[in-house]
Amino acid sequence: MVQLSGSENIILSGDELLSRDVGELPASPEKPLQIRAKFYKIGMMQYISHLDLVRTMTRIIVRSGVPAWYSQGFNPRLKLTFSLPLSIGTQSECEFFDIRLISPMSSAEIMSRLNRSLTDEMQIVAVYPGTRRFGDIAWADYEIKLTSPSLSENAARELADLYTSPLVVTKRSKTGDKEVDILPFLSLRSCRFEDGSVTLRALLSADSANYLNPEYLVRAAQDRLGLALDDPFGECYTIVRKEVYLDDRTTVFR
Repeated sequence: MVQLSGSENIILSGDELLSRDVGELPASPEKPLQIRAKFYKIGMMQYISHLDLVRTMTRIIVRSGVPAWYSQGFNPRLKLTFSLPLSIGTQSECEFFDIRLISPMSSAEIMSRLNRSLTDEMQIVAVYPGTRRFGDIAWADYEIKLTSPSLSENAARELADLYTSPLVVTKRSKTGDKEVDILPFLSLRSCRFEDGSVTLRALLSADSANYLNPEYLVRAAQDRLGLALDDPFGECYTIVRKEVYLDDRTTVFR
């Protein structure tokens, strides 16, 4: 179970590191305060699209009564920005969105109000003033679990070799399909066999120019091992985004 946290350490100016609650910081319609919410999206919630997620969270924020800022004019819109879009069928423990407040409200109160309208499979775990841009996210840590009666220790060794050698895949782009070696955008952390499954952890490039979808690793495994991975009661796979990092691959984005 993910622990909830009502306040976070944030960098406010220069090298000064302070611990502040959102409710302690000023906000007004003229100078709205941008806050960041971290949430997880697991279980059946992995099957809702990013567009549905945006619609759902917009309604949740409105229903919660959080004093969110809206654009001005004839068609006011909630200012809501998400981090990396998540592919359908991928779970995540580290999703983020930003909104703006027009009046102070504590982190704990914002989290409580939002979570009351969310399911157990999608909950806010932290609320704090965001200082970094979502564009600063450069790497994402994924856990990929392949399950099949035909897997063994040897399969884990084969995949470890596959993901640490040049690996050419066909990537689709606006200019058409092209062959790309994804090894420079992939860093394998572990690959092990246990109880009929091979579980691997890997850092994948997540910046806008070189984003690597974890599905490419699954497809490469299917081709190498001759797996179907399309039967939830036999051969299947799961993907979970565990954490996101800055360009140095060690500093956790927050």
